[in-house]
Amino acid sequence: MDINRAREIIHSENKITVTYNGRSIWINSINPSSGHAFVKTLDGTNEHYQVPVSDLVEG
Repeated sequence: MDINRAREIIHSENKITVTYNGRSIWINSINPSSGHAFVKTLDGTNEHYQVPVSDLVEG
């Protein structure tokens, strides 16, 4: 995924499925200068990560 698409997803009124390493996540915010996103898992563990936006997969 690219930074622009991650921004669109964050600001979307719809819930858009995004995964990181096969796990469903929620994008909390992005840091365009580093290319990282701050995400949390949606599988009940509620873990928080800072990950490269390029590793996020939509759908």
